[in-house]
Amino acid sequence: MADIQALMHQAPPSLAQYRRQRAAADLYQRALPGTIFYGIALAITAWVGGYFPHYGGAMAATLALYGVLGYLRWVHTPPQDSADTQASDRWWWQHWALVNVGCLVWCLFFLAVGHLEQDLSTAFLVAAMSTIAFSSAGCETYALHKRQALWVVVLLQVPALLYFAVAVPALWPVCAVLAVNFVYQLTHIRRRAAEYDTQMSIEHALLTSRAEVERLSRLDALTGLANRREYDSTFRTHWRLAARQQGQLALMVVDLDHFKRINDTYGHLAGDTALRHVAQLMEARFKRASDMVARIGGEEFAVLLPDTNAEEAMQLAQALCHTLATTPVPWDAHHIPLTASIGVDCMRWDLDLTPQASFSRIDSACYTAKAKGRNRVVQA
Repeated sequence: MADIQALMHQAPPSLAQYRRQRAAADLYQRALPGTIFYGIALAITAWVGGYFPHYGGAMAATLALYGVLGYLRWVHTPPQDSADTQASDRWWWQHWALVNVGCLVWCLFFLAVGHLEQDLSTAFLVAAMSTIAFSSAGCETYALHKRQALWVVVLLQVPALLYFAVAVPALWPVCAVLAVNFVYQLTHIRRRAAEYDTQMSIEHALLTSRAEVERLSRLDALTGLANRREYDSTFRTHWRLAARQQGQLALMVVDLDHFKRINDTYGHLAGDTALRHVAQLMEARFKRASDMVARIGGEEFAVLLPDTNAEEAMQLAQALCHTLATTPVPWDAHHIPLTASIGVDCMRWDLDLTPQASFSRIDSACYTAKAKGRNRVVQA
């Protein structure tokens, strides 16, 4: 069974963990289509330049390499456990390596086109426009990590630009345009990276707020126990699972005796202290991860005990009844006596057709305990 109390009190992921998880998912999704567009641009450039008849093997090998890179990006999915920082970091740098290899392959192809053409031919202009498009898309798409986005833009353009500037003077005009575009992209990356970081912080704040609201909606504000809503949901889930497996599931309904008298005699603050006192005693006694202690009414509590038979549940209920009776509530200079009437039983699959029927039967046993003089346990 799940650790119910831990699930109710668990915190949302830290900002660092959320950033890792979200950035990994974004990188994976954004990197997927890249190799397809590289391949399309390469094929168009090679067709315009007439490279297939003369360099068909090299073109086919490059297209095949992009196919392999695309497949590796697809199968290299982010780790499921973002709390494992070593696995997350390892995946992160491996995936960036796949991205960077794709960028470098395109840059080498662009360099080769310039070397072959030696002028502003149609094939070179197609390759140059593709390079501008890829670097512009890269500085936008990969701005989730500023340094890596800079590497993408550098790998796509700088090696080829340096070669053209030194070895192919006829391409200097295009080099100048690409250099201006490169500087603009560097400033754009800084701005987009800052915006992405801000977006992550806002998303995490909203996630944390929503998780906290959801957690508080399932807790009793006074005692910190599960509230009626959480109890009803959990009881139905456990009841259906146990019914399907014909397994053992016990329920205890606890009603404090003469609780109104405490409020009338000592005041409502004393009553609140008494409820917190009872909650602490019950949580200390029912420590299994699968056990659930809930406050389901004013002075009424319920204890859900999976994998517990009727005899075991009866012993636990009697022990709780004794603990409550022998542990008075400390209040100022007083020690307020407090007892409880308890109804308890294991689910009976021949009688209990619904969760409501099970609860009603055991709740009736609690009222029977009151009718018989209180401070006692009655098995339904």
